Amino acid sequence: MAAIKKTISLPEELYKEAENLSNNFSEIVKEALSEYIKKKKIEKTLSTAGAFKDMKETGIEYVDKIRNEDISLEEERIGK
Repeated sequence: MAAIKKTISLPEELYKEAENLSNNFSEIVKEALSEYIKKKKIEKTLSTAGAFKDMKETGIEYVDKIRNEDISLEEERIGK
Protein backbone atom coordinates (compact mmCIF):
# COMPACT_ATOMS: atom_id res chain seq x y z
CA MET A 1 0.00 0.00 0.00
CA ALA A 2 1.35 3.42 -0.93
CA ALA A 3 1.91 5.88 1.88
CA ILE A 4 1.04 9.57 1.84
CA LYS A 5 2.16 12.40 4.08
CA LYS A 6 -0.35 14.86 5.51
CA THR A 7 -0.05 17.71 7.95
CA ILE A 8 -2.65 17.64 10.70
CA SER A 9 -3.53 19.93 13.58
CA LEU A 10 -4.56 18.50 16.92
CA PRO A 11 -4.45 19.54 20.55
CA GLU A 12 -0.99 19.24 22.07
CA GLU A 13 -2.31 17.25 25.04
CA LEU A 14 -3.79 14.66 22.70
CA TYR A 15 -0.49 14.31 20.88
CA LYS A 16 1.45 13.99 24.15
CA GLU A 17 -0.94 11.33 25.42
CA ALA A 18 -0.56 9.36 22.18
CA GLU A 19 3.22 9.77 22.30
CA ASN A 20 3.24 8.30 25.83
CA LEU A 21 1.53 5.20 24.50
CA SER A 22 3.76 4.64 21.47
CA ASN A 23 6.72 6.20 19.70
CA ASN A 24 5.16 5.42 16.32
CA PHE A 25 2.67 8.26 15.83
CA SER A 26 1.94 7.22 12.24
CA GLU A 27 0.84 3.78 13.45
CA ILE A 28 -1.44 5.38 16.06
CA VAL A 29 -3.06 7.60 13.43
CA LYS A 30 -3.41 4.69 10.99
CA GLU A 31 -5.07 2.50 13.61
CA ALA A 32 -7.37 5.30 14.81
CA LEU A 33 -8.40 6.22 11.27
CA SER A 34 -9.08 2.58 10.41
CA GLU A 35 -11.30 2.22 13.47
CA TYR A 36 -13.08 5.50 12.64
CA ILE A 37 -13.80 4.36 9.08
CA LYS A 38 -15.04 0.98 10.31
CA LYS A 39 -17.35 2.68 12.84
CA LYS A 40 -18.74 5.09 10.24
CA LYS A 41 -19.43 2.25 7.77
CA ILE A 42 -21.36 0.38 10.46
CA GLU A 43 -23.30 3.53 11.38
CA LYS A 44 -24.16 4.11 7.72
CA THR A 45 -25.37 0.54 7.32
CA LEU A 46 -27.44 0.69 10.50
CA SER A 47 -29.00 4.00 9.47
CA THR A 48 -30.78 2.19 6.64
CA ALA A 49 -32.44 -0.24 9.06
CA GLY A 50 -36.19 -0.03 8.63
CA ALA A 51 -35.91 1.96 5.41
CA PHE A 52 -37.91 -0.69 3.57
CA LYS A 53 -40.43 -1.45 6.31
CA ASP A 54 -43.35 -0.19 4.20
CA MET A 55 -42.65 -2.59 1.34
CA LYS A 56 -45.52 -4.89 0.52
CA GLU A 57 -43.24 -7.81 -0.35
CA THR A 58 -40.42 -9.63 1.39
CA GLY A 59 -36.81 -9.15 0.34
CA ILE A 60 -36.85 -12.52 -1.40
CA GLU A 61 -40.04 -11.65 -3.30
CA TYR A 62 -38.55 -8.30 -4.33
CA VAL A 63 -35.32 -9.88 -5.59
CA ASP A 64 -37.29 -12.55 -7.49
CA LYS A 65 -39.44 -9.84 -9.09
CA ILE A 66 -36.39 -7.86 -10.22
CA ARG A 67 -34.71 -11.01 -11.57
CA ASN A 68 -37.85 -11.96 -13.51
CA GLU A 69 -38.01 -8.46 -14.97
CA ASP A 70 -34.37 -8.77 -16.02
CA ILE A 71 -35.04 -12.16 -17.60
CA SER A 72 -38.06 -10.78 -19.47
CA LEU A 73 -36.07 -7.83 -20.78
CA GLU A 74 -33.25 -10.14 -21.91
CA GLU A 75 -35.73 -12.47 -23.64
CA GLU A 76 -37.27 -9.49 -25.45
CA ARG A 77 -33.80 -8.33 -26.47
CA ILE A 78 -32.85 -11.67 -27.98
CA GLY A 79 -36.29 -12.27 -29.49
CA LYS A 80 -37.58 -15.19 -27.43
